[in-house]
Amino acid sequence: MDEEIKNTEGVIDELESCKKEREEYLQGWKRAKADLINFKRDEAERTERMVKMGNEAIVRDVVAVLDSFDLGITATGPESAAGKGMMLIKTQLEDALKRHGLQSIRAEKGTMFDPARHEALGEIESELPEGAIVEVIERGYALNEKVIRPVRVIVSKAKKSK
Repeated sequence: MDEEIKNTEGVIDELESCKKEREEYLQGWKRAKADLINFKRDEAERTERMVKMGNEAIVRDVVAVLDSFDLGITATGPESAAGKGMMLIKTQLEDALKRHGLQSIRAEKGTMFDPARHEALGEIESELPEGAIVEVIERGYALNEKVIRPVRVIVSKAKKSK
């Protein structure tokens, strides 16, 4: 009878040991699974950032083409056949770029200068309050909410006292 109790205790000890080992393996598996899920998410985000960076380089180059269209339209006259044709092509190009996240940054005379979205090329005295935009020199653009080219502007400065 004593031997049977010893065998039962040994089996119970071994069973407890197996339960502990099983729990350790289960917890390790759960951690590994969570790590894999996190890794996949991080890799997807990194890949998306890389694609956006690649798109940004291409869009920066194409923005220069938009500027050239503006110059061409101004040179030929917006009402001429060539000007209207260039305007149509420019609009198609802008629409294609908008579908991929490009937005024109708005800046109008009288609005306040924002260094996050504007680049001051100079200052002149004017009737406008100090720090207000007096003239827009070149349009700016944002790609997926990130400024890729700030609006280039002339800013108002305080008038000198005489």
